[in-house]
Amino acid sequence: MSALFEQFVLESRELLEAAGAALLRLERDPADKAAVNDLFRALHTLKGATALFDMAPFTRMVHAGEDALMAVRDGRAALSGDLADRLLELLDTGAAWVDGLEHSQSLPGDADTRAQAHEAGLRAALGGRADAADTGFPAGFAWVDELPEAERAKVSGRAVTAIAYTPAEDCFFAGDDPLDLCRRIPDLLLLRIEAAGAWPPLTDLDPYRCALRFRALSGASKDELTRLFRGVPDQVSLAAVTIPAPAEPVALDAPLSLATAMLREQARILGLPGSDEETAARRAAVLRAARNILIAEERDVEGLTLERAAEGPADTLMRCIESLADGPAVTSPTTSAAAAPPVRRTLRVDAERMDRLMALVGELVVAKGSLPYLVREAQEGRSAGALVHGIKEAQGRIDSIVGDLQDAVLRLRLLPLSRVFDPLPRLVRDTARRLGKSVDLHLSGGETEADKDILDILGEPLLHLVRNGLDHGIEVPERRRAAGKPEVAAIRVQAFQDGGGVVVEVSDDGAGIDAQAVRRKAVAKGALTAEQATALSDAEALRLIFLPGVSTSESVSDLSGRGVGMDAVRGAVEQAGGRVEIASTPGAGTRFRLVLPLTMMVTRLVTVETAGALYGFPVTLVTGMQRVPQSAIRRVKHAESVVVQDAVVPLLRLRRLLNLPEDERERSGEAVLLMDFGGQPMALVVDAFLERADVVLKPMTGLLARLRGYAGTAVLGDGRLLLALNLRELV
Repeated sequence: MSALFEQFVLESRELLEAAGAALLRLERDPADKAAVNDLFRALHTLKGATALFDMAPFTRMVHAGEDALMAVRDGRAALSGDLADRLLELLDTGAAWVDGLEHSQSLPGDADTRAQAHEAGLRAALGGRADAADTGFPAGFAWVDELPEAERAKVSGRAVTAIAYTPAEDCFFAGDDPLDLCRRIPDLLLLRIEAAGAWPPLTDLDPYRCALRFRALSGASKDELTRLFRGVPDQVSLAAVTIPAPAEPVALDAPLSLATAMLREQARILGLPGSDEETAARRAAVLRAARNILIAEERDVEGLTLERAAEGPADTLMRCIESLADGPAVTSPTTSAAAAPPVRRTLRVDAERMDRLMALVGELVVAKGSLPYLVREAQEGRSAGALVHGIKEAQGRIDSIVGDLQDAVLRLRLLPLSRVFDPLPRLVRDTARRLGKSVDLHLSGGETEADKDILDILGEPLLHLVRNGLDHGIEVPERRRAAGKPEVAAIRVQAFQDGGGVVVEVSDDGAGIDAQAVRRKAVAKGALTAEQATALSDAEALRLIFLPGVSTSESVSDLSGRGVGMDAVRGAVEQAGGRVEIASTPGAGTRFRLVLPLTMMVTRLVTVETAGALYGFPVTLVTGMQRVPQSAIRRVKHAESVVVQDAVVPLLRLRRLLNLPEDERERSGEAVLLMDFGGQPMALVVDAFLERADVVLKPMTGLLARLRGYAGTAVLGDGRLLLALNLRELV
């Protein structure tokens, strides 16, 4: 990939994001001239960039969006909800194509067809007749213009007769055989059989009613075909059309690989209508099939993308499978997989931060220059006192510069949280329209900065929390009016820095969470007994929603209700060394609080010693350290507990969790680390407490990467090795 093409991919993403944000602003306020100009400018710039790389379908699609926007800007059309939907779909297609370009540097095989479909859809949304004068075909024959280039090329330049045949539903009882009738079309050039409408559930499908329609092209005359269809004149339309020859010869698409064809079929199956039960079963089957296809194609890494998409709505999963079908390009058996160029990770940095970094490097070079002088002094036998003074002075200067250098490097990776806030307005807009709810999204603190790795981890939890708030928390307008609430609900997402970390709060003014309902669902799922559930306070019961499979939703939808989203939220946040807090008031709303470190490059750990080895736990999970006398530890069979602040807390021993030998020494008390384990207090026995340490964690590699109980390793200043533990996996 050339440097120019890399720049195109990077800037195209930014232009598409800017266009999406401007379009949402324009939909909220159609009189916002600045939003119109921003949207028009982004599309115009993107059109020019695609033309530079000779991507005709991409250019034509963006040009169609630009024409539609020009009609809105000139007052010839209004920005309706349908037009906004069409424009957003166009931007989604563009984003998917840019992702594909980064990997294969080519557009998908159906790019021309999809561009034509977007053009036709925009014309229809503007109130024009997409199947009439704009296309050059008679009304009712827009499908002729939407044929793929490969099919159009077979009949281009010819005068043919187009046939649109929609049999009556009860045609079989009249003795008609639509398929046999189509077989008898003379000089048949093209035949397409399509569903006449949405397929009903299989249980409601009537095999004695025709649910198909037929589209055909014939070289025969219109009069000859009129005689053929004389028995069904009310069910057929005929038109003499001329398929224009393409300006350039059209190369037929290469045969699809088996994996591509199978993945596209899975995406089609996922989009079939049906009941909630059928949809859920179909979704599970499609996921299994897609996973197996990727494994067979040795594309295991892309399976992670599929797993993330599986946690979202059906349309997200469908787009993901379609993108996996379009790439990567299948290489011949003789081509090495290593020949594919790796995708480069890019990060834009402010020039001021780079200047500061270079200045510190210059200071470090100057400070390093004093070391050879000290070496010569030592060789010449300089007095120990003077030498020690010189070494301490050099060490102080280098320590200061290295500290500033570390801070400068970390700030290179800091990005504003607006990067993860940007997809939320679109999510709220589309989901609220789909659910029939009126919701305003309030964002604040987008300028708060955090490490790029933190932002990468934070994206999915934010989407889960906002989606759950829309589906579970926000009531329909009728219920809000009955409760005396404003019809338009509010979801607030705010971020700020606190105590050297980043805090993100997601709140809504919806129905809140019923703690008793959570208790019942947790008991039904077998997460705890009825007695244990009754003993929990409401605040403790609310934390049960973070357990796998626990959901307050009574029905399963493609948005939520499977009890997997909140568990994923907690897992992702804890993976980053953070924690999740929840507070809810029935009838008033719910608030989630995500507390995350500022960066994952340097991690602050509480270090302990056990069985002669050093271990570390994230500071964010540790709530205290204390010595507990043996008499205070309660034992019931193999379980142990201790009372902390008038609450009974389960007590675990690190030696047992790590399968290390027991400590046989007699001790009057135990060193106990108090921790917050997913909202539940827990006590952990270690051999000894050590100091806190800021370390650079290195992830486990090779076979050790499978040891999920270890978060990574770090080397301390004295050369000792420390193992960072993933407590959730251990427990």
